[in-house]
Amino acid sequence: MQRSAEVSVVIPTHNRSALVVRAVKSVLSQTYSDLECIVVDDASSDDTAERLRQIADDRLVCVHHESPRGASAARNTGIQLAKGRYIAFLDDDDEWLPHKLDRQLSVLKNAPDNVGLVYCWMDYQDEGGFQKSLRPSLRGYIFADVLDTQPIGNSSTLLVRRNVIADVGPFDESLPRGNDGDFIRRICQKYDVDFVPEVLVRIDVGHGYERITGVSEAHIRKEILSQEIKLRKFASVLSEYPKQRANIHALIGYDYAQLRERKAAFSNFFQAMRLYPFSLHLWKKFAKGMVELAGRGPLRRS
Repeated sequence: MQRSAEVSVVIPTHNRSALVVRAVKSVLSQTYSDLECIVVDDASSDDTAERLRQIADDRLVCVHHESPRGASAARNTGIQLAKGRYIAFLDDDDEWLPHKLDRQLSVLKNAPDNVGLVYCWMDYQDEGGFQKSLRPSLRGYIFADVLDTQPIGNSSTLLVRRNVIADVGPFDESLPRGNDGDFIRRICQKYDVDFVPEVLVRIDVGHGYERITGVSEAHIRKEILSQEIKLRKFASVLSEYPKQRANIHALIGYDYAQLRERKAAFSNFFQAMRLYPFSLHLWKKFAKGMVELAGRGPLRRS
């Protein structure tokens, strides 16, 4: 029988047994202990299940997908099983610092009901150690800030009220990429946010496993599709935010330029310039795209 807890932590995983054990231990080692840790194994073929069975903690709940359905579907399975009033997410290749939940709960519990999530700062690290930090200071109604970018980090930084997820919906399983950003964007469209000005998450970018944010042709095409879905999904509100809409078209244009698809690249850059012609950022992106179209950078096909 699944125990009750105030906070439910959802970890999706697929064939990363060593990494997911590290992630789980960072959750179970939190200074805040009234939690459940739900690991959703998305049809791993390695020794993930065996390694997780060796962790003796009744707060750990493990479920298994019979066939691979993707990280968003795994997170949604965890959300469906969650018992907590608050829900947090952790990618299997990331880890939390011990006070992460304590710090965020202190903010969210004392915030008004219109604050739907609290995020925190994060560090990127590789096998050599620290690389860089992400330390945003956005709070309140930040929907315009997240329309075209993902400035507050990934899902590993979030603590969300359960009723907010019920209101805006779970992760969009149709998206090939940008799932965290879409989830954050939908929350920010209806709710305010707050943050803890402290690094509480470590993002591992040097583990050697494939990452969804790759730069191969396949990854670039997934990025294009995700951006095009964003344009359709938020079409009604993007008409009120020409700068953000222009930035999205510029991103698509640059992606097509990386693929040497000239017509699509120019079409999206034209849309961007038409919407927001005096942006230095857009002209810099356009210049980089022209370099790509000229063939001065590598075209990745793997």
